[in-house]
Amino acid sequence: MGLNMKSIRACLATAIVALFAVTFVSLAPAFAVDLPDDDDQDILIRATLMTFNDANLSGNYSVFMAKASKEFQAQFTAEKMASAFESFSKNKVDLEDVVTADYDSYEKARLDGNALVLVGVFKTDDFEVKYNLRFLRNEDVWKVSSINVDATKTKH
Repeated sequence: MGLNMKSIRACLATAIVALFAVTFVSLAPAFAVDLPDDDDQDILIRATLMTFNDANLSGNYSVFMAKASKEFQAQFTAEKMASAFESFSKNKVDLEDVVTADYDSYEKARLDGNALVLVGVFKTDDFEVKYNLRFLRNEDVWKVSSINVDATKTKH
């Protein structure tokens, strides 16, 4: 009888471990972050750059900050943004042509941990606009967590 009880305990322990493993594996995809499709990536890039452009032209970064991720908001203020991108405002760099311009992705969209990374360039009549954007999911919405933009005047 003692041997049977050990066998039952061993089987029960194995079943519990297997149940936890199955539960963990079946829950993992629910927490996985998927890359947005090409159209959604396009919208993220253009919307972020247009909000950035509006902030630079107006000198008011509050809307950009409100649309940014919680992590970005915790790290930066509107004043820090204005200071970091002062050259855009001072030189009245207007990136509105980005809305309709074609772009090239330097890198394939990728996930870096939970961050979506989008890197590429727009070529307009006036500028070559290189961007490196990172987004995090906040409340099931991709929100910018890092922005690096370089706009170089094109030579005519």
